[in-house]
Amino acid sequence: MNRFLLAAAVMSLITFLAHLFLGGHDIVNPLLKVSELQDIPKFTAYYGWHNVTLLLFAMTCAYAYVAFVQPDVPLTVMLTSMAAACALLSIGLIVTRQLQPLDYPQWALFLPIALFGVLGLTSA
Repeated sequence: MNRFLLAAAVMSLITFLAHLFLGGHDIVNPLLKVSELQDIPKFTAYYGWHNVTLLLFAMTCAYAYVAFVQPDVPLTVMLTSMAAACALLSIGLIVTRQLQPLDYPQWALFLPIALFGVLGLTSA
């Protein structure tokens, strides 16, 4: 068992649960109530939200698989790259839009996933 990849799986699960239960309440529900926003952009954003939910669940399952069942370097590289890209996107939005980092905590969730993934790859 690769403990770093297990940590990435656990962190992915925490991120998935936060996204599913906290984010839905704080972000999706208010978005759906905006009457000034046309249906196509509104429901495209809603669809994208659910895609992220599925992605986070898949990352959790895949990291658990490579940690417990079958080490797979290409899969781990892909998962870790996705987590790093999500962290960088979050940081990029914070910097370019001059947002408060604690108001947009996605970076703080994806960065540890990526770091655990890198550590898992280098410890194998």
